[in-house]
Amino acid sequence: MQNDNEIKYYGIHTCLSLFKNRPQDIIKVYLDESNLRRFSLLLKWCSSNKKAYKKVTNLDLNKITQSIHHEGVCILAKQITNLTFNDLLKDLKDKKSCCLIYLDNIENPHNIGSIIRTCAHFDVKYILCPTTMPPLSSSTYRIAKDASFSVSMIYLNNYKKALGTLKETGFSCFATSSHYNDSIYNTKFPKKLVIIMGSETKGISRPIEHIVDKKITIPGSNQVESLNVSVATALLIGEYWRQHE
Repeated sequence: MQNDNEIKYYGIHTCLSLFKNRPQDIIKVYLDESNLRRFSLLLKWCSSNKKAYKKVTNLDLNKITQSIHHEGVCILAKQITNLTFNDLLKDLKDKKSCCLIYLDNIENPHNIGSIIRTCAHFDVKYILCPTTMPPLSSSTYRIAKDASFSVSMIYLNNYKKALGTLKETGFSCFATSSHYNDSIYNTKFPKKLVIIMGSETKGISRPIEHIVDKKITIPGSNQVESLNVSVATALLIGEYWRQHE
């Protein structure tokens, strides 16, 4: 029986990274015969630390993970302990430049996983979101791969107050819109910036709109209504990185 504070990680890269970064949180390992050699160090570690492991079939893993994308391995482990907003403020105290992401009404696990991976690539260490957003799923961790252990999720009880506090400490808030003509490529990105990403169908919510300092657009052919939110996030963070790194 899986407890609420436990989650099943699956996929080769995700599980190898979990073993590398958080071995103390591992509870039980399931893997098929094709992965015995690849995960030999993990199995030796399990034996030495009295952690359960079991060789199972591919069909067994389909049932265990409720997915066909497990790549022959699954690890039951404790959930990551999320940092608080106060933890974030302490870390940001002496930083002169920093990019943060705020996710507004984004819940698709594949999009979130892709955004986490993009953040890790461009060294964005924190993603902010309201507490109404569901906890990260096994599918999200699979898409994010090893990035999920270098990017922290910060769940905000009062997102308007939190974003206001960040603005008081020198952060600006940018959001994208297809209705504005200021291109991201003609815009100077502040060194301390929160990039707010809304859902592809609804955009950013009205309360968030009043917090935003500037709306910018990602120019293109106009043959589609909008980009996938994870792609749009990658372009924005990439432009921030180009300007400041």
